[in-house]
Amino acid sequence: MKLDRNTLAIVAVGFAIGWWWASSPNTPKPFTPAHDRPVLRFIAKAAKTFLWVAMFAEKSPQPVEAERHHVVQARVGDDGYPLVDHGRGW
Repeated sequence: MKLDRNTLAIVAVGFAIGWWWASSPNTPKPFTPAHDRPVLRFIAKAAKTFLWVAMFAEKSPQPVEAERHHVVQARVGDDGYPLVDHGRGW
């Protein structure tokens, strides 16, 4: 996709209008627990705390070992060739 001057100008104007509109005093603010509602405040604070604890408390995954190879040990027959047990397979 090729961006020309008109597209960049439109995007810049859109960002400027969005920035101005978001900073206006009449814009509704996101929900925050009211100070007169201690139960909601506690629940919100506990949820945030548990999320931080969960992020750092989980053990990091163990590094993946190299692909495990299943080695079939074949016996040598009377003729000198290995006897392979095909029933054991992979």
